[in-house]
Amino acid sequence: MTSTVAHFAPRNMDVQLNADFDDIRPYYDEEIPGMIKKLIHDQSLLRSIGMFTWPRLYDLYPAGIRFLLKNLLKFRYRNIFNRDQLQDLLGRYVAYVIRTTTAGLTISGIEHLPQNEPCLFISNHRDIVLDSAFIVYTLRERGFQRPQLAVGDNLLQDGFAKDVMRMNRSFMVVRSAESARAQYKALIKTSRYIRHILEQGESVWIAQSQGRSKDGTDTTDPAVLKMFMLAYRTEFRDFDTWLNRVNLIPVTLTYELDPCAPKKAHELYIRDSTGSYKKKEGEDISSIVAGIRGYKGRVHLAFSPRVTTDTNGQNASSVLQFPTDDHLAVHIDEIMDRATFQYPVFGEAKRQLEGGGGCQLEYGMVRTKFNEQMEQIEPHLKSYFLRQYANQLSSSNFSRTTMDPNT
Repeated sequence: MTSTVAHFAPRNMDVQLNADFDDIRPYYDEEIPGMIKKLIHDQSLLRSIGMFTWPRLYDLYPAGIRFLLKNLLKFRYRNIFNRDQLQDLLGRYVAYVIRTTTAGLTISGIEHLPQNEPCLFISNHRDIVLDSAFIVYTLRERGFQRPQLAVGDNLLQDGFAKDVMRMNRSFMVVRSAESARAQYKALIKTSRYIRHILEQGESVWIAQSQGRSKDGTDTTDPAVLKMFMLAYRTEFRDFDTWLNRVNLIPVTLTYELDPCAPKKAHELYIRDSTGSYKKKEGEDISSIVAGIRGYKGRVHLAFSPRVTTDTNGQNASSVLQFPTDDHLAVHIDEIMDRATFQYPVFGEAKRQLEGGGGCQLEYGMVRTKFNEQMEQIEPHLKSYFLRQYANQLSSSNFSRTTMDPNT
């Protein structure tokens, strides 16, 4: 693939600029051992792991389970001294999740990725942790560098969660600022950090919108694209020029089944009925656990070609292809729509949504789990549940009914 993106200087040249981002950046390698030692003694973390791993035993023997977990973690992480070693260990867990909770992870478009150049990956957002985990795992398995991951600080309510994510090459996107001025300042800082990382030769992953898709549609928030441009605003103001400076790669994940679909249906109903939805304490952790443990059927990960205005080696037109963030957002949405893998369950949901009775899916695990999800939900949630699957049909095949996907 021919690229106009400049080759950048080696990493770690700009020590002073790195210091400006100490409150949001991932932890450095030399910080990892100390953070592991700290987290091993964090009672909140031990409680969360215990409730996730052995929920019934933890209810009976909480102190004993925490003591056991502390010693298990000491043993498991005794030889972890940097981020690569940590992510190699976590990669084995991701491989286990793929083996035990999916019918396989398939990949397309990996050939579109430029060699030895940083990429700005922008993906749809279906699962709190597995979206980025599957992308990182796939890139590492195929010889590409691991990207840094953008994570909203509003998601990480527990103190240990931020430490865990920052150890795992994540940087914090501040969304909890109290005033509009403070939020704008935080967005500028995030934009400058993303530019800095790309220019130091590292890739970045970010979701296309703040919250997970709740209704099955993938919609790029123009504000995310506008945020990218903030760090370049003194040099140029149009997206066409910016796209010649970065490798913007749309990535589309398609899950045949979403273990959190019943939870999302409930949230959508509450939002539609009351106009808002307030998360309960621990709800994000519950969704993370459900997403990891639940059966997902087949999962497809599609890397699309770099977004560019230069389709034939040169751009002869003086008219901007993407004059606004809205134009670029719509273009990315169209790319993701085409890249969404069309599993039969989506058509089945459309059929039932339009009044068809019974389940006509082939017998197998997907049919069983889909029916189990249907049985979990109350009648008034049925349409909200089915739309999550039906809306993933290509827009050329189905007129989508969208609902607010934001968290």
